[in-house]
Amino acid sequence: VTGGKETSPLWTSQVASGDFASALEISLSKHGLLAPTKPGAFTLDANLIEMDQPFLGFDMTVTSHVNYSLFDTATRKPVLQETVTASFTATPGDAILGVTRLKRANEGSIRTNIKQFLDKLYKP
Repeated sequence: VTGGKETSPLWTSQVASGDFASALEISLSKHGLLAPTKPGAFTLDANLIEMDQPFLGFDMTVTSHVNYSLFDTATRKPVLQETVTASFTATPGDAILGVTRLKRANEGSIRTNIKQFLDKLYKP
């Protein structure tokens, strides 16, 4: 996993590479897609390209852009290369404080992005 940014206490909430990697690994594991031993039959590279975030607002919509590349581990030939764009909106009902609402929108956008990627893997 590459991309992502650490959250600075003086700036807006971000998604760190390590946090994104953990969320992706948990999701792959829950769907039985994470090899118990390494290397597996396939290798996944994920690059968190960008997080489009609002500066202020009541309803905060965050859009994540992640490039996923799935390779055959033995040959390193690409099996799937896809950039997934996913949005999530957090409202004042999700969190009163704007900083918390932005964090929830970030998390929701990443969750939605990973789900959309998994849907593409299962598509015949």
